[in-house]
Amino acid sequence: MLKPELQGLEDFVDGIKNITEAQQKVALNYFEDGSITAAIPPLKVLLHIMAYGNYEGKDISDPELRKLFEREYVINSDWYKERLQLKQQKDIAFYDNQIKYSEDFIANPYNNSIASEMDINTRLENLKRQYKHVISNEYLESLMGTIGTDPLYRKG
Repeated sequence: MLKPELQGLEDFVDGIKNITEAQQKVALNYFEDGSITAAIPPLKVLLHIMAYGNYEGKDISDPELRKLFEREYVINSDWYKERLQLKQQKDIAFYDNQIKYSEDFIANPYNNSIASEMDINTRLENLKRQYKHVISNEYLESLMGTIGTDPLYRKG
């Protein structure tokens, strides 16, 4: 299987058939457990084709389906924008929690010496600067081209 050039045609065809069957089994698992609903549109198309040989009656060579894999389509799609917005929301929540924790730490009189020693006030100011950055439209735009955050993981 690893050296098709040394195989006869019959063995080569059998190897390809085994690979195709294995891919089909893997793809069918997404439909059986319902996780196909969480797949991004290009992956959903690919899994349909792997499992059933087509997507809405179209095969993978269909120009309409191939368009779904192009960068311009992806970055302009609603599902991709949602992933970026979710990433921004998670980052905002992270910095908000860090700021609150630092403020509470500084406010506790038992922490005066360690807060001074660790320069927590400077760290707090840095957190506030980072927070201002992540709530900005510029930050959201800077996420373009990243994978953002999977909507399945909204909590956390």
